[in-house]
Amino acid sequence: MYMEKDLAAGHGTSADEIFEEIKIRHELEPISSYEAFLESLDEIIEEKLEFGELHPDDDVEALKNNIAHRFEEFQNT
Repeated sequence: MYMEKDLAAGHGTSADEIFEEIKIRHELEPISSYEAFLESLDEIIEEKLEFGELHPDDDVEALKNNIAHRFEEFQNT
C-alpha cells in the first residue's frame, strides 16, 4: 500500500488522511467510478479549505493529484 506521509504545507492534513476519509465515505455511499472518486475528493478538499484545515496557499492541486493517482489502490481495498 502506498503511504503518503507529507503534510499539506504543515497545516496537518495529509494525503493519507484525505484518502482514509474517501474510504469512510465509500462505506456510507458507495463510490463506483473514477469520476465519483474525484467528486468525493473535491468535496473533502473544499470542506478542509472551508474549515481551515487546508489553506488556499497550500499546493492543493498537487495534493489532489497525489490522491487521484490512488484510485486503483482505493478499488483494491
